[in-house]
Amino acid sequence: MKKYFIPLVLAVAGLFTVSCQGYLEIPQKGVTAYEDFYNGSDESAEGALVAMYARFASNIARPNGEAIICPYIALFNLPGDDVYAAGEFYGDNDFNGQINEFRFDANAQLVTSMYKGFYQMIYGANLVIDNFSEVNSTVAQRCVAEARVLRAWVHMMLAIGWGTPPLVTHVLDGAAKPYNCDLDPDNPMSHNELLEWCAKECLEARGSLRERTSKNDKDGVCYITKGFADFVAGKAYVFAGKMNEAKAALKPLVSSDKYDLAPAERMRDTYHIVGEHNEEVIFTSNLNNSSSTDLGKSVWMHQDIWGWRMDHCAGQPASIKGGWGGLGVREDFAKALVANDGWDSPRRKAWIRQFDPEILYDMPYNTDGSKTLADKKKADDRGIQTYLYGQSEYLQYKRVCDNADMDNWFSTIGVLVARIAEAYLLYAEACAVTGDSDGLQYLNKIQDRAGSLHRSTACTLEEVKNEKRFEMFMEGCRWADQVRWGDTASLVDNGKRVPQLYDAYWVDKEPEHRIYVVDQHPNAGKTVGFQTGKHELFPFPGAAVIAINENIRQNPGY
Repeated sequence: MKKYFIPLVLAVAGLFTVSCQGYLEIPQKGVTAYEDFYNGSDESAEGALVAMYARFASNIARPNGEAIICPYIALFNLPGDDVYAAGEFYGDNDFNGQINEFRFDANAQLVTSMYKGFYQMIYGANLVIDNFSEVNSTVAQRCVAEARVLRAWVHMMLAIGWGTPPLVTHVLDGAAKPYNCDLDPDNPMSHNELLEWCAKECLEARGSLRERTSKNDKDGVCYITKGFADFVAGKAYVFAGKMNEAKAALKPLVSSDKYDLAPAERMRDTYHIVGEHNEEVIFTSNLNNSSSTDLGKSVWMHQDIWGWRMDHCAGQPASIKGGWGGLGVREDFAKALVANDGWDSPRRKAWIRQFDPEILYDMPYNTDGSKTLADKKKADDRGIQTYLYGQSEYLQYKRVCDNADMDNWFSTIGVLVARIAEAYLLYAEACAVTGDSDGLQYLNKIQDRAGSLHRSTACTLEEVKNEKRFEMFMEGCRWADQVRWGDTASLVDNGKRVPQLYDAYWVDKEPEHRIYVVDQHPNAGKTVGFQTGKHELFPFPGAAVIAINENIRQNPGY
């Protein structure tokens, strides 16, 4: 009897493993037999690759349907020193608050969802690699190369988040219980050696990959190219401390004419449907959006959950879609950005907005009509009627959903994985550490596009750190960078004080709108904030991994 390819969603032994036991061995209609699907033809290789990308896109956006926010974006942004976990009140969507305030345990929802999602992606890549590595055709070898780079990127992210995760290079059977990579009895690898393995995988696969054809090639950012292989190799080497190797890997990418920073007037567009797949993008997930099939390019409610909490307000700017207010901007970050860039810089305006005056008065409302500023200051169609929990006077604007980005409840935006600005900054860092002045031109390129008042005159590590803090805001870099740089002092008070924003016009019945902050202390008496020796890594999921696989060593402190 033929075995039919009907995958069951399960996470076992610290990763996603599947064997013959993981499929139903019964005849089914409308499916393809395993041996027919993986038959060695170019068509089947392409089909397997498409299946890999579908698995990648769904798991990077919405692992197993377990979270209403994209764990990939949330997990790597929330622990930083630039945002608050916000919402309607303390405890609203607490899977965010736990991560931001460092009060999560080994069964945290976002940690578990992302860990399982990453190994789902590895499983999809290994299906391609295992079944087509020995097929002698250009198409099959290109498909295998794309799978190898995706698998390397996932292992790199696992190494950044978990330190020494299992290295999985083949589809495992259901009885497999893999070890942390440094405990593997057959091929032990340290954290840095795993990162170097990721880089070498990408460089070895590079020759079989396609290349983006130009800055206008929108399709060329939806599959893995030479540019993305260079990006992953360079980032992995930087995180491994191999700066000369990082420079060599990244130089073809940063000097390529296939990528560029979007001009200042379009810099926010990169994160919205109007600018999706533009010249900045190196790689993004890509699923067709369909409300009818409950499938969004990003997760259900992801864009809404970090949108502004407009249902607590009397009105809202016409261009944006209201949301659940799940993310706030730390005022120390906002003030540092203003001081660095200047109030009128395009980057400041694209990344954050001050509630008074920008959101309150400067952004157009559908109800404005012929209102003057004096009229708006006393108008009932704007301002905060109750409060905005977790919000300072600055709100994030970079990734707030525009009306055009949404199809009812569903985001039409893919999950951005890599863009050229991060490659410039990684290259500049490698140059700074090795005393190479070549990185300065890429640092300046970012500062010039930002319209920043600060322009570096030398490529030093401190200059790179400063620039990356601002440029990569809300792109999953901050916490990981702070950990590897040893700059975690600003995280120790996370969760001890949370701002709440009010409008005196509504709350205190003053004659004009006046926005002010009241500090909240919702975690009084609880242990919160970054703990050295623990929060440099996420825990291996307790119930989903540790309880099942005795070969996994838990990370310290959990």
